[in-house]
Amino acid sequence: MSDQELCEVASAPPRIVAATLSAGAIAALVGINLLWSVSTVAAKGGLNVFGPLTLTTLRFAPAGLLLLGLVRSQGRLPPVRRQDWPNFLVLAILGIVLTYGIYYTGVKLTTATDAVLLTACEPILIALFARLFLREYLTKQQWIGLWVGLVGIWLIVGRGSAGNAIALLALCIETTTSVVGKRLTQLYPGLFVVAIEMLLGSLLLLPGVGWELVHHPPVLSWGVVGCVLYLSLICSALGYGVWFRLMERYPVSVLGAFILIQPLFGPLSGWMFRHETLTQRSAFGAALVILGVALNALRRSRSAVDS
Repeated sequence: MSDQELCEVASAPPRIVAATLSAGAIAALVGINLLWSVSTVAAKGGLNVFGPLTLTTLRFAPAGLLLLGLVRSQGRLPPVRRQDWPNFLVLAILGIVLTYGIYYTGVKLTTATDAVLLTACEPILIALFARLFLREYLTKQQWIGLWVGLVGIWLIVGRGSAGNAIALLALCIETTTSVVGKRLTQLYPGLFVVAIEMLLGSLLLLPGVGWELVHHPPVLSWGVVGCVLYLSLICSALGYGVWFRLMERYPVSVLGAFILIQPLFGPLSGWMFRHETLTQRSAFGAALVILGVALNALRRSRSAVDS
């Protein structure tokens, strides 16, 4: 990369971020979150044969190659500034290695229904971390929403399931990736950012994958292959491709609200494909989490209008 190109990238103005979603963006967000709501069912199928690290790599390595090829087909791959590689590495470690390595360990120990219900906790976790680490001001209504949501999280996780607690830890880690990812999408195309994240993360997981394959050789079936293909091509290549393209144009907080679609439809997929039942405790906990998110979101929307 030449000095001139470095200067052009460094001096490029940040992309304009719109606050109001277009109809096409809303449709895309609804679509990918509906597809993601089935991902834990597919993950349970894959984890019957593969270890958590192997399934993570099988999901993201092909998807990363596919997205990188798509970016290449649209023109020359953008050169990466040397000072941005640490951010890409952090994004890969947090977003792929830790998040999914830990999350799939939790999914293996819990039900697909509880795992997808926990996705509703992300907006509450973001609000909590913003208060603890960024010292963001919270109104009385937002504090109520935060505590209601935390009670809901406790109801879902506190059933004595180690898998739920492990999955929640992974979601805590995942909430930190939006900041790094958003910063990079202001400098590089969103598809390129997510492709590099997936490929770097998969590369870092290879030693663990080797250990899992040696100690637990997989026995493949068409059902398992279908689960892996769904996770890689639909959930990762398509889902994350759309998500990161939208991150270039809209605030993460606006996009994150659509995550609530997953816990609404996820239990249905758990019942249809795995014959799981939704416990009253988990259902009530999910309802409290969604109420807590609504209290936070409504207050923010009202404040934005007043300002």
